[in-house]
Amino acid sequence: MTGAASAMPVNGDFTQGGNPPAGWSLEADIASKGALAVMPPGADGPVLELRPNARNTPGPRPFALGQAWPATGFRGRDVKVTASLGAEGGAVAVLGLVALRRDGRPAASAILRASEPAAPTALSDTLTMPDDPAITQFILFLAAEGTSGVARFAGIQITVAAAVAATAPGQASLRAPDIAARLTVETQQVVRRIPRGLFGANIEVIRDANGLWDRARDGLDPQLVALARELRLDSVRFPGGVWGDAYDWRLGVGPRTARRAAPNVPGDRETHANLFGTQEALDFATAVGGQLFLSANVGTGDASLAADWVRHVNGEDGRHRQVPLWEIGNESYLAGDLAGAHMSAERYADRVLEYAAAMRAVDPDIRIVAIGLRNFGRYQLNAVNNWNEIVLRRAGHVIDMFAVHNGYSPLLTDTGAHDIERVYAALHAFPEQMARNLRETAEEISRFAPAHAQRIRLAVTEWGPLFAVDPANQWIDHSKTLGSAVFVADVLRVLAQDPSTDVAHFFKLNEISFVGWLRRHGSGWITTPPAMAFGLVSQGMEPLLLGSHMDTPVYTSPTVGHVAGERGVPYVTGMASATESRDAATVLLINRHPHAAAVVEVALAGLSVAGRATAQVLTGPALDAHTGAALPVIPGLRWAAQAGSGPRGRLREGAADEVRIETSEVAIEIANGSPLARVRVPAHSIALLSVEQLRR
Repeated sequence: MTGAASAMPVNGDFTQGGNPPAGWSLEADIASKGALAVMPPGADGPVLELRPNARNTPGPRPFALGQAWPATGFRGRDVKVTASLGAEGGAVAVLGLVALRRDGRPAASAILRASEPAAPTALSDTLTMPDDPAITQFILFLAAEGTSGVARFAGIQITVAAAVAATAPGQASLRAPDIAARLTVETQQVVRRIPRGLFGANIEVIRDANGLWDRARDGLDPQLVALARELRLDSVRFPGGVWGDAYDWRLGVGPRTARRAAPNVPGDRETHANLFGTQEALDFATAVGGQLFLSANVGTGDASLAADWVRHVNGEDGRHRQVPLWEIGNESYLAGDLAGAHMSAERYADRVLEYAAAMRAVDPDIRIVAIGLRNFGRYQLNAVNNWNEIVLRRAGHVIDMFAVHNGYSPLLTDTGAHDIERVYAALHAFPEQMARNLRETAEEISRFAPAHAQRIRLAVTEWGPLFAVDPANQWIDHSKTLGSAVFVADVLRVLAQDPSTDVAHFFKLNEISFVGWLRRHGSGWITTPPAMAFGLVSQGMEPLLLGSHMDTPVYTSPTVGHVAGERGVPYVTGMASATESRDAATVLLINRHPHAAAVVEVALAGLSVAGRATAQVLTGPALDAHTGAALPVIPGLRWAAQAGSGPRGRLREGAADEVRIETSEVAIEIANGSPLARVRVPAHSIALLSVEQLRR
């Protein structure tokens, strides 16, 4: 390509001197935030050093250099940036390539980051420019984050691919060539039995369980029951979320006509009628084929109230136990907990001891679940950093399970503009951080309650894609998208592969608003892509987790919201499971790439024969594609216009068949003596490969 692209960037190798170097701009209002110098050539030529100072506090305008070009000629093209970055002493080197719309909002971006090593190391990323005439400017910036240390840059190169034909909304993108990956399944290695308890959901007590209870029928909503049954739920957590620490179960028993309403939380103007109480929750769990998991109130309740609840559930003769797991509280470690249940870790541990003693006096065989959370990265939600240590040391001897709320991401608390691909790249990287956090939490159990570590298992009692909670945030409704479904499948993979986690509940099953996975649609309900992904995995995975190894290209994810940047994020992930008799296997494949399909070779090592293979693929035309659920019209409430993925975005569209499951036969061949299948997984999609008639 000729013209502007051939000159991008000007003086990218810093061989031309100056302060700033020729071709680079340093705006006057940020010049005082640091110092710069071009150092003698290293392996990649001269090195630009940016040294931030104490004035370079976190904010939208760090110490940085930049270049800019008109966007004409770059629309509809892939633009690749390659550079060497390094940093030390607390600084972070950041290179950004950003396409800006006429109103200044970003349309697409590629970001490179390095906080180590000190010597510049080669990195690359590709920006796919939408073919959008509203994009007017193309900028490159080099920034130093932090207030000390040095950020280093060398050998910056930009290459522009040939233009590709535009695709209409709803059609698959042809922008990127397929990527290749390989999953080797060790069919003779059983890692563990996949606990069915991982396939659970939260339901809430408020608003007639968000519509689970149909007042006109004086019974459960049959459509919701049918949709929930399709998910194959094993466990149902009630009363769900923050309301649990203000819930008096006694108000939800007896004749419904005689039940008294109560505030959702202390001081709340909204009340719940308590038409959906303990028996109704038990009936729902039974109707969907699961069991109930109850959270006892430590906010406004006490140990005797919890013990009486155990007695009520077990029946007068005490022999009809219907709830084996009892959680003590919800999120008492949160400062400003809406239920007013925040307390010190010492106080919570003492409450666990009180509750466990009182509840086990009624039924000694129940299992006690205590709450905790280990902060990590930007996921700093526990107000007490040593909460886990205090609770485990004081109360570990009475705890059977330790419950954490994990997997909420990307949590964009600001209302500013973000590039959609960066947001979803961070969302899809978060399961890697979640997996580390679960391992580290298990290590804390071993360290702080060593005598009981073999007994204490992990539960993730609230998880799910959560972009925002502020109606003014343009990402609040993205929890219903295909990109969020990819996240859901990957979290289920993490939960299944974590050796310490036995129970999990996504948040939440149903709602008319933005968090429910079953959403109100017209006069009925609709299944969102996250629920479709959950059902695909829950129904399809076999009981025995097999050993496996994935070879795949990787990417570097940006820092977005509560998700820290992550290097070496696999574009393709997967896991495999087998039947008890080992004559059939199911392989889950997840493609996180925003544009490229993945052709995945699945090698079934340890076998010599495989029969029929079928692939179910959950896919759609865009990251933000969905099945048609819309935000509700609520008097006095205005929802922000939601972010979309450029002219090909689908968030404002949506239809029942926009995200779908496609089924096809897959050929099996014998390679190196073992069966091998090739599965093409479209961009931002999920595949479930089922193989029958396996023999050694």
